[in-house]
Amino acid sequence: MESPPKPNTQALSWFYGEFKKEALSLKPKYQRNPIWSIGQKCFLIDSLISGCPLPQVYINVITKRLGKNRSTVYEVVDGQQRLRTIIEFMNGEWKLLSTTAKSYPVSKKYKHHIGKYYSQLPSDLQDQIWNYPLAVQELRGWTDRQIRSLFRRLNYVVEKLNRQELRHSQYFGEFVKVVEQLTQLEFWDNIGLFSRRDSQRMKDVEFISELYIVIVDGLQDQQKTIDKFYADYDVVYPKKSKHLSNFNQVIESLRTIEDVIVETRFSKKADFYALFAAVKELNLNSDHRVDLSFAAKSLRQLSTQLEKPPETLTGTPAKYSTTVIEGPNKLQKRKQRTQILLEILSEGK
Repeated sequence: MESPPKPNTQALSWFYGEFKKEALSLKPKYQRNPIWSIGQKCFLIDSLISGCPLPQVYINVITKRLGKNRSTVYEVVDGQQRLRTIIEFMNGEWKLLSTTAKSYPVSKKYKHHIGKYYSQLPSDLQDQIWNYPLAVQELRGWTDRQIRSLFRRLNYVVEKLNRQELRHSQYFGEFVKVVEQLTQLEFWDNIGLFSRRDSQRMKDVEFISELYIVIVDGLQDQQKTIDKFYADYDVVYPKKSKHLSNFNQVIESLRTIEDVIVETRFSKKADFYALFAAVKELNLNSDHRVDLSFAAKSLRQLSTQLEKPPETLTGTPAKYSTTVIEGPNKLQKRKQRTQILLEILSEGK
């Protein structure tokens, strides 16, 4: 690499000014991180208010065109979410909220300004944020290949975190606590839904997050919305008790057919997701869990039929089979599979 990174510092006012001139690019290109919750954003602003240091950012300085038409773009390659959060706050897009001490332990100085936007802070505190010096590693005209190589070197001795491990490291509030609490249910061990490797890499927590979101907002398209729910319900979660109760009611219904789940294809995640969603619908208008033992025979028959070659299937098994052949976690396939199971469960109710 011809030009090594150049250590520097820039006041936050500089970043804000370049953003307003549309010369600061905050498009996430090199790193894919979870969505930041309002709790995380407030915790970051508390660092500015209390004078704590922030991690350095990496900027790639790109010069375009020549002569009078020359212009410079500052591409943020690491630190986009921190800078975006600060700029949003300076723009008055959100106000400081109260956070729990366990999740986001903010300073006493911060607590005096809960409920305020940036423009409502005392002038000296506005100036403190405006002039806050941020450490910068400045790259000049690096290519995508060079930047990706840089990140590989920075993370050389660290095993790459998967999406759920990133969520676990970045969210500390209400939603993540509920989901990680639900992973402790004995039910999961009873049905053998997760392997030891799943638990080691938090894939069990990720899948239970998907199931819990079914309770909160219905069926979802693959895993695309998990980060949104972790962020939206990180600090303020008004319906937590209701959602938790509804989830547990569905689990209690599924306990009545534990043996069916263990001995059939419904111990596979794609099939279990649809079964969970169908049972949720069945429980919607009931004050207590629905006993599913009446449907055990029908579920076993469906599972047995689905062991046959797809081209030999007809009727309901054929329809179900088409939902798992391609893209089983896509929203439309999940809807179709859930509806088939709901019809089976409703027959003997």
